[in-house]
Amino acid sequence: MKITTLVLILFILAAIFATYPAFFKATPTAAQEETAPPVYFAGGCFWGTEHMMSLVPGVIDVTSGYANGTVDNPDYRTVVSGTTGHRETVKVTYNPAMVTLTELVELFFSSIDPTVENRQGNDVGTQYQTGIYFENEQDGEVIKNLAEQEKAKHAAFKVEIAPLTAFWEAEEYHQDYLIKNPGGYCHLGPDDFERARQTGKQEAPRKAEYRAIKPQEAKERMDAGEEILIVDVREPYEFAAGHIPGAINLPLGNLVQLAQSQIPDKDTLVFLYCRSGARSRTGAMQLVKEGYTNLYDLGGIINWPYDVVKP
Repeated sequence: MKITTLVLILFILAAIFATYPAFFKATPTAAQEETAPPVYFAGGCFWGTEHMMSLVPGVIDVTSGYANGTVDNPDYRTVVSGTTGHRETVKVTYNPAMVTLTELVELFFSSIDPTVENRQGNDVGTQYQTGIYFENEQDGEVIKNLAEQEKAKHAAFKVEIAPLTAFWEAEEYHQDYLIKNPGGYCHLGPDDFERARQTGKQEAPRKAEYRAIKPQEAKERMDAGEEILIVDVREPYEFAAGHIPGAINLPLGNLVQLAQSQIPDKDTLVFLYCRSGARSRTGAMQLVKEGYTNLYDLGGIINWPYDVVKP
C-alpha cells in the first residue's frame, strides 16, 4: 500500500515538473528584445556609417562587412582592388518597436550624396558605391518606395537598391573603428551622428555623474563585445610599460584638452583608469564636470588582475 502511494506521488510530481519549463517558455523575459530582419547600408567608407547607425536608439547590433560581389569571403585587399564588385556595407539589426525601417532608410539618405557613383567624400572606388540591400521582399518594397521619393529630389540618383546576395564580415580591426580610433578618418560629421541620436524613440537622457566600476564587471562587459573606449590617464612612459588591451593614453595633466579632440562624443562609453584609484577618480571627476555622461572610473591598474599589453 505504501509503495503504491509513493509511486502515485512520484507520478504527480513528474507531471508537474514536465509542464514547468513550458510555462516559463510561454512568458517572454525582459531580456528578450524584438528584432526585425537586418538591413544593409553601403554608404561609402563603412567606418562612419557603422558608427552613425550604432548611435540610433533601438539599433541592437551593427557589423561592418562586404556585400554582394563575385568572390566568397574576400579580405580588404581583395575588395579595394576594385575587381570583385563588393561594397563596404554595414549590417544593421534593430528593434522595430524602437526604430522603424523607414526611419533608418531616411537617416541613411540624409548622410550620403546619392547623385554620385563609386564615391563618397574623399573616397573613390567601386567599394564605395552607395546602396541599400534587403533580405526579403516586404522590406524591399518599403525601401524601393522610399528610394523613389528620394530620387525625385535629385537630378541624378546612383544608389543601388537590390536584394542582398552575400555578406561577408570585415576584419576585426574594421569593427567599431571610430570607437577604437576616436580621432580616425571619417567622411561623416557630428551633424550626422546627432541626427542618428535623434532617430527613433528617444531614451531618457543620461546624466553626467560619477560612476565607478569593478575590474570583474568591466572585464565581463569588454568580453561581451560592448563598444567601450578605455582611457589610461597615466604618463606616456607608464602607458608604454604596460596597459590594458585597447586603451588609449590621455595623460591626466592634459586630460580635458585631449578629450575634446579624442572623445568628441560625450555619450561615449568610457572606462578610465590610472596607476592608483585616487588619481583615477580625479580624472573621472574632470570629465564628469565636462559633461561626459557614460563614464566609469575603473580605478588603479595596480588592482587590474587580468592581462596587460607589455612591450
